[in-house]
Amino acid sequence: MTKVTSHLLLCLEKILAFFSTYSLLPGLVFVFTVYFSTILYKVEVSPIILLLSFLTMFGIYSLNKVTDFAEDTINKPNRNTKSRLFLIISAFTGYFSVFIISITYGIQMFLVCLVPLTIGFVYSVKVSKSLHRLKEILYVKNLVVAFSLAFPGALLPALTNTVAIEKIVMVFLYIFIQFFINTVLFDIIDMPGDKAAGIKTIPLQIGKKKTTYLLLLINSLLLPWLIICRISGMFIKYLPVTAFGMLYSYGIIWYFTSKENKRFQAEMLIDGAWLPIIILLLLIQ
Repeated sequence: MTKVTSHLLLCLEKILAFFSTYSLLPGLVFVFTVYFSTILYKVEVSPIILLLSFLTMFGIYSLNKVTDFAEDTINKPNRNTKSRLFLIISAFTGYFSVFIISITYGIQMFLVCLVPLTIGFVYSVKVSKSLHRLKEILYVKNLVVAFSLAFPGALLPALTNTVAIEKIVMVFLYIFIQFFINTVLFDIIDMPGDKAAGIKTIPLQIGKKKTTYLLLLINSLLLPWLIICRISGMFIKYLPVTAFGMLYSYGIIWYFTSKENKRFQAEMLIDGAWLPIIILLLLIQ
């Protein structure tokens, strides 16, 4: 590797670290997700919807960083901000902004945004001594994270346009499967910190090998998804791109379960998975 290449990679890692540390990366990833739905539905892109998408994830992930400071110190030793106050302000800003903007544009938009915000709060914050945080409940953690992303991801672009319910359901399932796989892959990478914090995750419970088989099985559910879309005539033009997304997931499952990897690589290849999908969708429009 040349010095120029090393320097470029170092710069890229610093930029990615900044976006991740200050919860900007999750917001951008979710914007890509919502834009994915917008393209498949063939509806007009709404700047307000994209803004709400960004602010929703910005608020949720900022709150999670506040409550997960201990395990993040182990899993992401170079990514913690020194000020929890900044993260608290960021979380409040995200939540408050989404509440105000969404209610201004109607009760439906407010309720759709309220679902991930509520799940994000109960996921991160221990609301009662007798109740576990959602992230501490085995299997529930990954399911609720995937749901909280797939639900608004599939519904938000449909609020200002007429979209068939079967299309919304199919897009929800596609996004849900993709994000479930991504969350479990991050659990594999975060095993040391989660173990130290006493958090039960799928890889810690059943082992890395069985987790790999589980992820491969779940990703294979996109095969009947593609067949159903082909038979019903849904998203025909974009099926090659959604098939690429499935193949990409096979690739990252193999890569991140077969060797030890840095978090920088994970954030580039796992969180960044939606970027090539969006680029390909735009190219064939």
